[in-house]
Amino acid sequence: MEKLFFSQIRHYFGAIVSLAYAAFSLFDGANGHRGEWIFAGLMMFFLGIPHGAGDHLIVQKWKEAQGLPFSLVRFMGLYVGVMLVYALVWFFLPQIAFAIFILISVFHFGDLEEKDAKGDSLLAIGKKLSLGTGILGWILLVHEQEVRKILGGELGNLPNQIPPYTIYVILGGLILGYRRSERKRFINTLITLLIGSLLPIIPAFVCYFAGCHAVYSMTDMSAHVGISIKSLLYKLLPFSCLAIALGYLYILFFGGANVILFGFVFLSLLTMPHFWLMHQFVKKK
Repeated sequence: MEKLFFSQIRHYFGAIVSLAYAAFSLFDGANGHRGEWIFAGLMMFFLGIPHGAGDHLIVQKWKEAQGLPFSLVRFMGLYVGVMLVYALVWFFLPQIAFAIFILISVFHFGDLEEKDAKGDSLLAIGKKLSLGTGILGWILLVHEQEVRKILGGELGNLPNQIPPYTIYVILGGLILGYRRSERKRFINTLITLLIGSLLPIIPAFVCYFAGCHAVYSMTDMSAHVGISIKSLLYKLLPFSCLAIALGYLYILFFGGANVILFGFVFLSLLTMPHFWLMHQFVKKK
């Protein structure tokens, strides 16, 4: 059963889970909003958070291959240190911090759409940025009104009207970023994004982030460290629980009424060190 799931179903997991959620939401009725949060919580706990919780395993394997000692305590200290520095940027320069988050998300999303790095040539970087722009841009554009409500002027005033050519830029980004060698990931992502356009922003984002992006990341990480995805998830459970607990405390103390915005801020804090490690150690080694 595990072999069937991870060799077949996982290739289109994002599309399958988004379609299942869309079907479920038709019968959820008045409980729809609660269902969104339950769905998002489960997806983030089992896939979204774990895909970044195994970064220490990547560095440990690399150091062992180099004959260098590895300290989990030191790694965690440096990891949290990067998060704290970025948190200060969010506190003092929120607009700059937001711009950084968008840029690293664009590159990171595009980067994980392929199994192996093809080098850091301008063409390769351009394709990653193009595809990442298409993915993130689509999610934000089709949920424009929800995005405006979530930001609520916290990061400055958005333009009253999005330029009409924006959709063409986004579609062009998706087309230019297409890789024939990664057509399964591309098709899975495309179907997930299309179904997500019919869903509220939280489940739409989670379907892509956990159902596509995180699964791609876990697949690459599993191959890199040499253990099955199932064993990897069990191994990462304590770190996932720790990240969830930290996120809950962060939102509890700083979130106020805008829980969604500060949830994304905390996600950005986790993303900063994870983004660099995934690109440097998984994609290049």
